[in-house]
Amino acid sequence: MRLIRNKLIKYIYRQIKGLPKAYIPRPDFPTKNLSLNKTLLITCSSWFNQEQQTAGTLMREGFARGWAEVCGPAKLIPTINICQEIDNYEKPAIFMSEFEFNDLSFTEIKKLRDIDLFVWVGTHPRKLAKLEKETLIDKSEIEISLNSYAKIMFAEPKFVWNAYGEAAREWYQGWIDDGLKWETIYPAVDTSRYYPEIKLKKYGHISMAYVGGYWEEKAQAFEKYLRPWENVLYTFGYTDWPYENYSGRLTPSEERQLYSSVGMVPLVTTPAGNMLAEITERYLKAPACKAFCIADENPALREIFNKDEMIQAENAEHFQELVKDYLNGKIDIDAWKENGYKAVQERHLYKHRALQIKNMLDV
Repeated sequence: MRLIRNKLIKYIYRQIKGLPKAYIPRPDFPTKNLSLNKTLLITCSSWFNQEQQTAGTLMREGFARGWAEVCGPAKLIPTINICQEIDNYEKPAIFMSEFEFNDLSFTEIKKLRDIDLFVWVGTHPRKLAKLEKETLIDKSEIEISLNSYAKIMFAEPKFVWNAYGEAAREWYQGWIDDGLKWETIYPAVDTSRYYPEIKLKKYGHISMAYVGGYWEEKAQAFEKYLRPWENVLYTFGYTDWPYENYSGRLTPSEERQLYSSVGMVPLVTTPAGNMLAEITERYLKAPACKAFCIADENPALREIFNKDEMIQAENAEHFQELVKDYLNGKIDIDAWKENGYKAVQERHLYKHRALQIKNMLDV
């Protein structure tokens, strides 16, 4: 009864405050193979809107589709409903992020202890002060991480994870020191969204294209890597770019067609992303569309692509040299397209990540 009361209070509070609620019109991802029966429940915070094609939305859907392909059915669940939902399944796996722990009480979290819970975390709280000092990270993210730490430890998850490479061990070692298992799980490609679809009449005239938001921290990298090529670079994204050829937003199909058709896609992350050796979805979805890519010096890149599968710059100056070579026709771009695409298909689809997760839960 106390749990029901807490849920009712939380619901009323949301109504009074006008807080958003997770909007999930298509929650179910059934499996075609009925012999696969391990259910995955993916929690979604109040900000979640399945109709908005954000990275957080697409990533959760990607994990759900990959899981349904090789492990069992998957379902997107509002975080505030998770304690009721788990009673409908026999020991389901539960995907949560640290952000969603703030939606649950300690009483509710205790119910998750005997379930196959794994948690998407960030930098360990003992390193957050240093991270804030050395980067332009959003302070609200730091506050959420600090507030969720005690609840994550109380939940006793089977493992915690992020897309940080080995070079970032300093930033996640604290989770291991606290007695939790750590697993690096990189993003992957949702094959229902990203695949080759060439539209040369629409995008074939573009020599370089970058898709993504523009803000202060990312701008630090853009100034070094992309600004020198502003006259030939076309940028797209949900925020305005102070660049000559900013061309607005793209639909998911247009993004796929762009990657498949332009001359080159630069893979550039933020200073914090390089420091944390963080792989974002961009490093994989562009080559999944057979884009020719030149990557920045992200230290985790060689953990997902070998030197024959992706060109990587040693620094910003080397990146400029590689771009010049590309523009002057000195690089066999077709070979690089094929090698990158093959690597994605063999190792970096969401079904590969689903099997990685299941193996960790079965340990």
